[in-house]
Amino acid sequence: MNSQYDAANTLGLQFFGSMTASISHEIKNALAIVNENAGLLGDLALLVDKGRPLDPQRLQTMAEKIRQQVQRADTIIRRLNRFAHSAHEPMVTTDIREIFDFTIALAARLATMKGVTMSVAPGGPVQLEVRPFLLENLLWLCLKHLFVVTAGSQTVEFAAEEAGADVLVSLRFGEGLPVAEIGAWVTSEGQPLLTVLRAELRPEASLLRLRLPRKTEQSLA
Repeated sequence: MNSQYDAANTLGLQFFGSMTASISHEIKNALAIVNENAGLLGDLALLVDKGRPLDPQRLQTMAEKIRQQVQRADTIIRRLNRFAHSAHEPMVTTDIREIFDFTIALAARLATMKGVTMSVAPGGPVQLEVRPFLLENLLWLCLKHLFVVTAGSQTVEFAAEEAGADVLVSLRFGEGLPVAEIGAWVTSEGQPLLTVLRAELRPEASLLRLRLPRKTEQSLA
């Protein structure tokens, strides 16, 4: 079992690297827009020095763009902070829909690049006791392999329901995807996570079905 813990930790490092790389690109994009508008403000200042009238509306527009990008960067950094803390977060009782929402937020940039739209199906809270980082990692593997095979304009909908002592999670895809292959790839690569979470993954027509106990493995010690 310890070897599965070690392998899960290795997958966790890979997951952490992929997500932080993507998040850093988002931050750089926001800073690039701030820098561009700062340069334009500098140009306006030079024109004013030469006697050209200052257009207040143009100044307000640039100030608003800078404000929006600062807010965007703040949101991204808050997400990064939460993600960093989740890597060593212990078992918690949580609504799995919150894990869905956060996983979607982490993968949003990469999904957009691949033309994939992600959503969470309507429904009430579904509670389970889990280390969120492990489940986010497993869900990310499903998305990662979806991104590999999709040709764009694809959808994936997350859903969860109670099933006695278990929780059933489904990732429903649009038409035309090799769901069985995606399931096989995720099972092969993510076997350590499945073992630690005591979870079972199987493809069913256009969706991947994940069965989890309400209380998953307690630690990776």
